Amino acid sequence: MKNPYEVLRMKEQELIRVRKEMDALRVAARLLGAEDPAATKVEGQPKLQRVVEMP
Repeated sequence: MKNPYEVLRMKEQELIRVRKEMDALRVAARLLGAEDPAATKVEGQPKLQRVVEMP
């Protein structure tokens, strides 16, 4: 049987990795939008918003 604390630690590490990847993708999306001003004016394109974390 797996140690629950070890599983929790691994999941927390995965969560930190995914958050870093999301931040990097947000930066890349902003940079790509800055390079192509017409891309931000396309209708139907979702507006990027920051996700609010709850404790």
